[in-house]
Amino acid sequence: MIGRGTRTEPKIAYRPGLLPVRRLCPAAAVATLSLALLLTGCAKEEPRTGTAVNIFERYAHARAIRPNPDLWVAADNQLGFVRKRMSDPFGGVLATDWYRPKDAPGERLRVTVNILGPDLEARNLRIAVIRQVRRGGVWRNRPVSASTVATLHTTIMRAARFRAAAKGT
Repeated sequence: MIGRGTRTEPKIAYRPGLLPVRRLCPAAAVATLSLALLLTGCAKEEPRTGTAVNIFERYAHARAIRPNPDLWVAADNQLGFVRKRMSDPFGGVLATDWYRPKDAPGERLRVTVNILGPDLEARNLRIAVIRQVRRGGVWRNRPVSASTVATLHTTIMRAARFRAAAKGT
């Protein structure tokens, strides 16, 4: 019959005193080698120096949206206790990973902050909070109170204005 018994097992080379080694076909060996070289190149990072504002000044020519640096640093500082999932200072997006409050073990929160423009105005700051509660082993979305989002918005705006006043801008 066609297709029956046509599957071949990879050849295994036995060396005395060593574990058996599977031989790869040439295409798989080339693919594995190229992936290893690609990942080696990705491991090299630019050294981190300076603060977020220095990064804004260093790459000022690359900014497309031009988010307000005071709003960015204030949001980053206010959410500093939560691990970041995404941080894009040039696009104005800051997203946190899931945070579990210690006083509510069956609850978790995720915050996304968008900075929409270069001016230090409340309309340029948009905050979204996702809240989930664990019921029966499954995480379910639950509504977030408007006062929670408003308090976070006010706290970030206050810190940004304080920072701008301290700089003299």
